[in-house]
Order: sequence, then C-alpha cells, then structure tokens
Amino acid sequence: MTPRAAVDAPVLTLRQLNRATLARQMLLERESLPVVTAIERLAALQAQWAPSPYIALWSRLADFKRERLWSAIEKKHSVVRARLMRGTLHLVSARDFYAYAVATQDLQRGAWNRLQVGQGVDPKAVARLAVAFAREPQAKEDVVAHLTERLGSFGGPYKWLIWRFVSAHADLVSAPPGGHWAHGGTDAPYVAARHWIAEGSRPQEEDALRLLINRYLGAFGPASLADIAQFAGQVAPRIRPILEGLAPSLRRFSDERGRTLFDLPRAPRPHAEVKAPVRFLPPYDELLIGYAHRDRVIAAKHRAAVYSKNAIIEAVFLVDGLAAGTWALATTKTDAVVSVRPFGTLGRADRAGVIAEAEAVARFIAPDAKAHGARIVR
Repeated sequence: MTPRAAVDAPVLTLRQLNRATLARQMLLERESLPVVTAIERLAALQAQWAPSPYIALWSRLADFKRERLWSAIEKKHSVVRARLMRGTLHLVSARDFYAYAVATQDLQRGAWNRLQVGQGVDPKAVARLAVAFAREPQAKEDVVAHLTERLGSFGGPYKWLIWRFVSAHADLVSAPPGGHWAHGGTDAPYVAARHWIAEGSRPQEEDALRLLINRYLGAFGPASLADIAQFAGQVAPRIRPILEGLAPSLRRFSDERGRTLFDLPRAPRPHAEVKAPVRFLPPYDELLIGYAHRDRVIAAKHRAAVYSKNAIIEAVFLVDGLAAGTWALATTKTDAVVSVRPFGTLGRADRAGVIAEAEAVARFIAPDAKAHGARIVR
C-alpha cells in the first residue's frame, strides 16, 4: 500500500472531506434513528465524561431524549461502556463490543501478559476467576482483591496497568451508574460482558479488525490508514493487511497532500457547497480525536485552545462545519448559561445561530433550570 494515492484516484478538497465527515457524523441535519443504530453508524461515542455521549447524540438526532440512551445502557444492555479505543472509555453497541475488544485490546494484552506472566500470573486463570466473580457489578478494587487472594500479587508498579490487564482478559464492561447522566466519574462498577450481553462472543482478529475498519470508514471516511490506526489506537502494520484485503471493495481517493484515502463505495460524499448548521459538540467528542490528520474539522492555528497538555479536549461548536470556538455551561440554583468563546469574530447570522444553539443545549443539559441563556465572551 503506497503512501501516495494512485494516479487515477480522484482528489478531494479539504472542504469536500469536511462535508463527507459531517454527513457521516449526522451533523448536516439531525436524523431520526434508534440510539443503537446511531451509535453503530458513528462507530463509537467517547464516554470519558459521562454526559458527553448524551450531548453528542442530542446534536445528531432529532428529538433526542437522554432517557433513550440511559434505557439502552441500564435496561436493555444494548449499549455498553468499556475501555476500548486508545485505552479510553467509549460507548458501543453490545453487538459490536466483542469485535472492538479484540481489535483494540488484544495487542495490549500481549504487552501486559509479558509483565504478568513473568511474575507467575496465568492470564487464563485471571479471566476465569474474574468472569465468575463479576457476574454482578463489582468495584474494580474488589475484583482485583478477589483475584489477589487466590492468585497472589500481580506484577508491575501501576495499579491502572494491573486493572487494564484484568479487565481486558475478562472482557469487563462498566455497569450503571457508570453510563448514567448524573455520574461523571470513571470509577464505575464493572461486570463481565458474558453476563451482561445477551449474545455474542470474541471473533477472530481478522474479522474484528474488518468490522472496525468498516465502521470507521462509515463514520469518518474517506480516511487514510493513519486515520484508522489513530482511531483504533493501534499500530498501522496491524491494520494494513486487513485494509489491503478490503481495498478492492473500497473507493480510493487522494487528499490535496497526496495521501491515499479509502471509503465505502456507497457512503455519502456531499457537494462541497452544502450548507452546514451550527452544532455544539461535547468534551472529548470523537470527531476531534478520530483522525491523524484533523485539518478537515479544525484549523491547526486553533488546536492549542482545544487540545490541552493534560489530555483534556474542550467542548467546541462548529460554524460552517469547522470548530469555531469553545463553550462551557455554568449553572446556579435557578439559571443555566452557556458561555461561548469564539476563535475569531462571528458574522451576524453565525452569531445568531450560535446563540440560539447555545440556549438549546443549555435547555437540554439543565432542563430543570428556571432560566436558560447564552453569552459570547472573549
């Protein structure tokens, strides 16, 4: 697979790529879809901050009510919250979970195994005991303590690394209240997917990676090998052979820098001049993470205001399809006000659109407030 596109690959401008991404991400117009279908079309939703997936879906789905997502997580178990891509918390559909787990965790399993096996820890015993213990939601400290009592101490100085080893081998997922709107932390109880998800099992690695690539291209394409690897948190050589196998069934494009891009044949690629509405995205939205080359969604000069050194990714709003500033909600006992901080001067129409959407997101996040508002700050 060459780093530059074939001569006959059509060149897509940055604006064309932007519109293609917005169409996949349901950011050109809100769509009427079931929650599970929407999440599968988006590949996954970042869930490091518990309210993020709710805001992400509100910006993408018509008449979205947060109870729809909560029900899918708590009652139906059709959506699960787990540490997957790049080792961070995501929401994925239950039927996609095992494939994502294989595609994103198994490479790390090998590294963790070397550390633990050297200390005499048997990964199969860890998996068996953890799955049996976590039939019901359990605190992660209790899971590790249960295993330590029976297997002895784990290797390594970092508790988080030990937990990654345990949770990956046992396919542990976050149970409520980890996905609940009102719980923002990452210290949720955990339960073995085998007892939480009605159907499914771990597929072969090739099948898992194939599903991940297809889901990614459907949600983010046209995209490069580097983009897919960035989303998955994997090294490109692991992705490349599967992508090469899929390539004959994919469309091939080039960006303006000559990078080869791949896409699903029937995926939407709207005209570059299609209008894009103002949209508000939550902190850590996958749109701002899931590319190695992010120019299609945020200009390089604005990235320092969004991507902080301590790994926080700020909430942004889009104007004409690009990140145009950051926003934050402040609440009192009676009021909920969204403060908007643009990167530059907004035109009159854009300013009005930003204020209207900011007030709408305030009403969504804080429906019990007596007053909702928005203000532009510098």
